[in-house]
Amino acid sequence: MLGHYDPYLVALSVVVASFGGYVALDLASHARDAGRGRNGWLGAAALALGAGIWSMHFIGMMAMRMPVPVSYDILLTALSFFLAVGVSGTGLFAVAHGGGGRTTLAAAGLLTGFGIVAMHYVGMAGMRLPVPLIYDTLLVAASVVIAVAASTAALWLAFRTASPLQRLSGALVLGAAVVSMHYVGMAAGSAAENAAGNAMGHAIGVGAVPAGDDLGLVLSTPSLAVGTGVGTLLILSLGLLSVLIDRRRSAERAAGQEARYRAVVDTAVDPIVVIDETGTIQSFNRAAETTFGYGAEEAIGANVRILMAEPHRSAHDGYMAHFRETGERRIIGIGREVEGRRKDGSLFPLELSVAEWHDGRQRLFTGIMRDITARKAAEDALHRAKAEAERAREEALAARDKAERADMAKTKFLAAASHDLRQPVQSLFFFAHALSDRLDGHPASPLLASMSESLNGLRTLLDSLLDVSRLDAGVVTPAVTEFALGPLLQRLADEYRGRAAEVGIALRHVPTDAWTRSDPALVERILRNLVENAIRYTESGRILIGCRRTGNGLRVEVLDTGIGIPEDKRDEVFVEFTQLANPERDRRKGLGLGLAIVRRLAGLLGHEVTLRSRPGRGSAFGLTVPSVAPRQVMKTCRPAAQPAANGGKGLVVVVEDDAIILLSMRTMLEEWGYEVVAAVSADEAVGTLTSLGQRPDMIVADYRLREGRTGLQAIRDIYGVCGVRVPALVLTGDTDPARIAEVQQSGHRLLHKPVAPEVLRSALTSAA
Repeated sequence: MLGHYDPYLVALSVVVASFGGYVALDLASHARDAGRGRNGWLGAAALALGAGIWSMHFIGMMAMRMPVPVSYDILLTALSFFLAVGVSGTGLFAVAHGGGGRTTLAAAGLLTGFGIVAMHYVGMAGMRLPVPLIYDTLLVAASVVIAVAASTAALWLAFRTASPLQRLSGALVLGAAVVSMHYVGMAAGSAAENAAGNAMGHAIGVGAVPAGDDLGLVLSTPSLAVGTGVGTLLILSLGLLSVLIDRRRSAERAAGQEARYRAVVDTAVDPIVVIDETGTIQSFNRAAETTFGYGAEEAIGANVRILMAEPHRSAHDGYMAHFRETGERRIIGIGREVEGRRKDGSLFPLELSVAEWHDGRQRLFTGIMRDITARKAAEDALHRAKAEAERAREEALAARDKAERADMAKTKFLAAASHDLRQPVQSLFFFAHALSDRLDGHPASPLLASMSESLNGLRTLLDSLLDVSRLDAGVVTPAVTEFALGPLLQRLADEYRGRAAEVGIALRHVPTDAWTRSDPALVERILRNLVENAIRYTESGRILIGCRRTGNGLRVEVLDTGIGIPEDKRDEVFVEFTQLANPERDRRKGLGLGLAIVRRLAGLLGHEVTLRSRPGRGSAFGLTVPSVAPRQVMKTCRPAAQPAANGGKGLVVVVEDDAIILLSMRTMLEEWGYEVVAAVSADEAVGTLTSLGQRPDMIVADYRLREGRTGLQAIRDIYGVCGVRVPALVLTGDTDPARIAEVQQSGHRLLHKPVAPEVLRSALTSAA
């Protein structure tokens, strides 16, 4: 173009371009570091860059002094401004949100460069000259290349500068590039020789607007350029000031956060260590100093390997390199137990968790550790305790098994001993009874009576042992029914009143109309034992039998004024063979099995046994039973037994392989008026009955017979001969629970040897 440039305005354009570039780079850098409002700061950077480029362009055009008046189209001039800001913002946002890769940077630089070229030539198109402009193609192309290069450089610098000096250098480069692009573009309009005489330029002078152009505006000379430059510089200064203020506030917030973070970290009870991507320690809190033995000044700057034991120590660098290359996490976000290494070389177990974070410039890792030496010791102690507990449990199980085997052996021993003892005692009973009938009035009768008394004591002992054995065997099955307690208490009182009077004790009972639900026979056995116990240990005073209501139940009580039971002995009296007031083991005071049987029977029935006692004042034993509604009792009677056809009491078959017992039983039964078929085996009994041609009225069979046969088999053989079921009794001295259960399941009555003669007579009479 013809004309010349105003050097001051050219210098002003360079200053505006460079300052605009600096402010834009500073704002973009702040946007990169800002956590909040990032897009706002990016918009401010785009505005600063676009305003600087457009202002430089406008001032540069006004710097050209031309001999002809120049006017500008206001709309195209405004459009060029918006193009400058818009394309700058597009490029900055594209690079900021696109990751800053090479492809993104090249595309954004190309777009921004073409936008600046468009801004430049739209601005030149807004010039109103008397003659048209003719552009040199090569210079236009050169201006495009410079614009694209300048844009790419500006975008690259916007997200790479870190310090103010770097931003200043970048701003100068960016300003020089933009100025070069502008003046090359300006030179492109003056290359045509035929237009040399038309004197075109960028200088803004006062002239008339071409005729017919209502949108043109005649602009003044350098004052407008200076005003534009000063205004742009002022606006850019305000932007720079705002970012400086925000930086200061951010620094203050960061300082406060750092102080709070440091306070939390330094007061934490667990070691906290921060490292960078290379494994270099950046932060080391006080707990870490205490745990590892290093001071913060020693640890910070060192590699974190100094805190590690092998094999983690040697593998750490390889792990960090692998993480940087692949992003694969092996520890980050995963808690794990490792071994730590103190400054003195000692190792200890610790729990480690690692978190990853970014401070805007680099990737950092925070490791939170906990010394778990005490916990591991506690776990080891717990494992040892569990092992010891398991051993103790196994020993207890072994002891229990041993005790169960011993108890089974005891049961078998009692069964065998009971059987072997009952056999001779049974024969003694029968012989003694037969002799008592024959020696009635004889001088030897008192000796026989003493012998019978001793036999009764021995029978009582064997019966008590049998009761305990049966209860332990679990073969006693309660026959539960509803019954009245009044008749039971009346019968017990009548039965024991005379015996109590013999020892100077008054026994009475309180009548009751209460009913309960239980096994009447077992309840009676419990109360009998309690009454006998009261008579045995009451020297004077009285015994009271009664029943009282307790809530929804009944408590049947036996109260005495006897010797009483100390509080520390109240559980002990329910143990077998325990007698507190019988150290000499006087048989007349019992065997110490009565209360043991009471507790077992009550447990079998599900009833509770209670005891209240005061030494020297007496005791009160209670049996708690359920209460049911009373009902009417129907009275019945039983006809007397009919005599046999031959005038005797009937034919009894006795099967016993012990000859002495067989002889004694035959003698006693014949004394009672029975006709007896005595046999040592079932075959012998069947043969005798066949020869007689007579059906027996009763069968009495011992359980154990010769050749491994049993009394139950003998009874079945005799049934086969008779063709009908004949009443039968089974005698045995065996207390083995299996034997007892077998006989009870057969439906026959079971009598245990030694059987008292009156018991046998009663059994024969009731079964006939």
